[in-house]
Order: sequence, then C-alpha cells, then structure tokens
Amino acid sequence: MAVSRHALKFNFEARASAEMGEYFSDRPAWTKKQKLALMARILAAGGHGSGITGQISARGEVPDIMWTAGFGLSLNEIRASDVLLVDNDLNVIKGAGMPNPSNRFHMWVYRARPDLMSILHTHPPHVSALSMLGVPLIASHMDTAMFCEDCAWLPEWPGPPIGDEEGDLI
Repeated sequence: MAVSRHALKFNFEARASAEMGEYFSDRPAWTKKQKLALMARILAAGGHGSGITGQISARGEVPDIMWTAGFGLSLNEIRASDVLLVDNDLNVIKGAGMPNPSNRFHMWVYRARPDLMSILHTHPPHVSALSMLGVPLIASHMDTAMFCEDCAWLPEWPGPPIGDEEGDLI
C-alpha cells in the first residue's frame, strides 16, 4: 500500500493539539483572576500600553458574566485582586472597582463564539499605524498565519465600543 506524501493539514493540527495536551498538562493551577493578571503583565512587558487601550477578559462560569480588569490601571499594574466579575451590563458582581466601559463588546463576542474562553484586545503602536492605512490587512507571513481567514476590517468605526451597536458590529 502506497503512503501519500500529502497528508491533510487537519491531521497534523489534531496531532499537535493532542501532543500539546500531553506535554503541557502539568501547568500550575492558576485561577482565572491570576491568569488575567499574568496576561496583563506579559502584555505590558511586550510594550503594550495602558488599560484603556488594552482590555482583557475571561468567560465566567455561567453565561452572561465575565472576569475583567478594573478600569484605570495600566497593564503592568494589574493584580489578581484588581480583577472583577461583571454581568452583561458591566455591573460588578465580585470585586471592587469599575470595569472598562469598552469591555462591553467582549460579552457580544462570548455570545457569538462559545468556544472562546478569553479575550485579549490591545492597540500595539505598529498595528495601529497599519490600521490607519485604510486597507484590509492580509495574513501573509507565517507569524500571522494563525489569523488567516480570521481578520476583519471596517472601513468606518463608530467610536469607543461602549454600546450595543459596537458589540453587534464586532
């Protein structure tokens, strides 16, 4: 029996995912709040800006709630104790502080994509500059291949995503 030299990409993706589950299974048992704080610190170390231009969240344990960082903190300042549990109207359920009003669109994304467990939204300077060119970006390099067929471009943007209109658009 001849073996094909052209196996389907899906087979390799499935194998790599299974192997990652096996070899990376002994991770520390961090809470969602700790993971969000670590995510913020990693972003800050990578040169990302403040909490205003960078939002992080994690899906809550039940529908229509999420964990998110309190508003007004830079990404390098966020601690697990700064993470809030909020409902779909950004009312705080657990924690003290105010969530970023722009995080409202995260709930729309969670509803549309039940497979997503966390959202990271930043505005890195180089990407922001590219977005000002006014043309769709193309995933044309292997470093951006993970975004292939998963990029969106809007010719006009209505402003900060603090209402339901922006969530519906996103």
